[in-house]
Amino acid sequence: MKFPKQVTKVIEHYLPVNVSNRHGSSAPTPEPGKEYTIDELSREAGVTARNIRAYQDKGILSPPLIRGRTGIYSNDHLSRLRMIISLLDRGYTAASIRELLHGIEEGVGIQELIGVENAVVSPWSNEEPVVVNMAELGLMFGNSLTPEAVMKAVQLGLFKLEGTDIRITSMSTMKAGAELTKLGIPLLDMLDIVSMMRGNVERVANEMVKLVADNVLEPFDEGELPPKDELPRIAELIWRLRPLAEIAVKAELARAMEKAATQFLADKLEMIMQNISTEPPSGTKKPDNE
Repeated sequence: MKFPKQVTKVIEHYLPVNVSNRHGSSAPTPEPGKEYTIDELSREAGVTARNIRAYQDKGILSPPLIRGRTGIYSNDHLSRLRMIISLLDRGYTAASIRELLHGIEEGVGIQELIGVENAVVSPWSNEEPVVVNMAELGLMFGNSLTPEAVMKAVQLGLFKLEGTDIRITSMSTMKAGAELTKLGIPLLDMLDIVSMMRGNVERVANEMVKLVADNVLEPFDEGELPPKDELPRIAELIWRLRPLAEIAVKAELARAMEKAATQFLADKLEMIMQNISTEPPSGTKKPDNE
């Protein structure tokens, strides 16, 4: 079953966020039967006439009706143009939009396509950012919270300065860090470890996602859309990748921590125990050397 020919209205309806202008407000409903010159369409959609012509050249916006020497555009053009702007703002290329529109006209469902996109771009953590003031942060970290430490955390994306407030991307991470500082671990040293760990974790994440791209999506690298019945399977695989990746990383981190604890802490403890066993009991004198 194919979608109706006015596919832009179908797309606009099913987009996760209704098409809006670039200031974030909803686009007004156009007057029925209204016609536009290219300059009028440009003002209405908030794009340049040059971009409109470029979209036509790229095959994602149909040409206007020629009346005399003037190109006349319709509400269908405006609706399609707003949808194009929305998809471009969300990271789609002109080529992918053209293929998307072609697929929809041939019967591929926008809901299935958006389902795959949501699986890809949805946050992988349910943790919401928390805004605190500097005094609250100071209570958490005490004297460890130096200007240098704050700027390091900002560079790592752990903090975001908002005037006199601080937006914390992961409060659970901050609480763990605060507990470690109370145990005597320097905050700057911990931030250095976070920086090092992030590089390693990102390399692992890249390789894991590449496995999916190479083994699941590779057949569609030439610009073809997956068959409609394949899209839910692809979306499900990406959703399942999330908890499986977390389990794998957690297990490997536990193994590495156990190995490191044995290697470094056990040796330290053994030395401490040896020193304790060689010390004379309290209250006794060491024998004089003759």
